[in-house]
Amino acid sequence: MAAQIVDVNGVVAEAASGVDLETPFVWGSVSKQLTAATVTGLGIDRARAVVDAVPQARGMLVDPSVTVDDLVHHTSGLPHDITVTDDWSRRGSATDAVASIAAPDGTSPRGTFRYSSLNYLLLQAVIEQHTGGTFADAVTREVLEPSGATSTITDPDAFVRDVPPGHVPFFGTARAIDVGIDAAGLGYGYLAGSITDLGRYASWRLGELQGGEKDVRGVDTGHGTEYANGLYREDIGGQNVWWHSGAVPGYYTYVGMIPDTDTAVVLASNRYGEMESERIAAVGRNLTTMVLDGSTTDLPSSLATTVVGVLLGLAAVLLAVAVWIVTRFATGRTRRRSVRGAVVRGTLAVVLGSVVVVGALLGVPAVVGASLPVMWLWAPDVTVAFWVLLAAVLATTVVVVVSQVVSRRPTTH
Repeated sequence: MAAQIVDVNGVVAEAASGVDLETPFVWGSVSKQLTAATVTGLGIDRARAVVDAVPQARGMLVDPSVTVDDLVHHTSGLPHDITVTDDWSRRGSATDAVASIAAPDGTSPRGTFRYSSLNYLLLQAVIEQHTGGTFADAVTREVLEPSGATSTITDPDAFVRDVPPGHVPFFGTARAIDVGIDAAGLGYGYLAGSITDLGRYASWRLGELQGGEKDVRGVDTGHGTEYANGLYREDIGGQNVWWHSGAVPGYYTYVGMIPDTDTAVVLASNRYGEMESERIAAVGRNLTTMVLDGSTTDLPSSLATTVVGVLLGLAAVLLAVAVWIVTRFATGRTRRRSVRGAVVRGTLAVVLGSVVVVGALLGVPAVVGASLPVMWLWAPDVTVAFWVLLAAVLATTVVVVVSQVVSRRPTTH
């Protein structure tokens, strides 16, 4: 983990726990604010309909009246669907990507804030179409070069070569994970750079906020914040704080800027998992309040321990039941049962076991909004515990069925 406090002139203070401050971190959704700044720098007409700017997006957008401004402010109605974004096999442009994406399920009417990385996938395509070039060239010219963050990684080949694996929590330790890069997602989550790069960008953007950008219109998120130009705006300790966090499996970043005090804080960590997201996010929040008034709050505990404990506990109970049944059979303490009773109990065990297994395989991904392979990336220890629980359900079901078959009373003639 590395952090800096900067003003418009550069670094005021910095601290790190690790080896090398120049290690590149994946910036996650912090990338969005650089995309919004690129749109501003290019002077793109925000009132323009997206389907006019990117005709390839007609199949993706249910409402053809969605504007570029809707994308910037997350008011297009698109859902946050990580089954469509974060495709680590993509090496083409965002324009090519949106041409192949159908209108996602759960799209709502435009006009209300609804955070979705799909908006910034489309914004990357808008920038590509506006410039006739690559997003990497545009963000470099409009943001990275003016800010001096010229070591920021925008090339997929350089990303694969130079960005080391991040880490996810795994049964109390950390497990290395290398998810790779979605080249069509540079604009929403796959820029990468050192804490030095991030600090130089924040120092430059702080100056922009002290100018006319601080008066830019934001939209109400419904959670005590506004969203404007790729940043949340929130009153913290009586100050307007502009901030955004970002995460991909194994990496977390945070940028918070306080224009009226000429202060910005940046933080990056090469460890992140969904079950400890609130705990890590609280570190960035604490850094902001520490700079504002010296206050901090206790970090919330990781959910991983609780969730893994519950899943493995349930598995242990089921396996204990299976062992108890086998032991009773082996010691001859199992009562002989009628054929009808054995069939009923065996059938009931199969039905209940099947309902639990099928329901879990279909229901859990639906509830968390991610497939099991994606769950493995964000929370591998929880995913392992989930599979152990399902294995315990299957094992117990088999034991119950076999015990009913073996213990049935022979039919008399």
